[in-house]
Amino acid sequence: MTPILGGVDDSGPQVYTLDGGGGVLSDDYAAGGSGIQLAYGVLERAYDADMDRSEGRTVAARAVESASERDTASGNGLTVATITSEGVEATDVEAASEVA
Repeated sequence: MTPILGGVDDSGPQVYTLDGGGGVLSDDYAAGGSGIQLAYGVLERAYDADMDRSEGRTVAARAVESASERDTASGNGLTVATITSEGVEATDVEAASEVA
């Protein structure tokens, strides 16, 4: 298990992964679970620091979708959550193409 912590503080959006030894890594994006390599393949290719929120949601959904298609332990369907300083918005979708 690789816990991922995301949120917004006074300096802006933050994403952290926490490893089993207690290490904390800050990055622009993170993935975890049995499909991590598949998800990171999409994230590394498609992530752009200048993309807007809609594009970011689509890239995140595509990363999970990629893992789910090739790794049965990654589940079926997906929930895309957007974390802002105003709160969290979560949407259940069947495919990345449904994300706006």
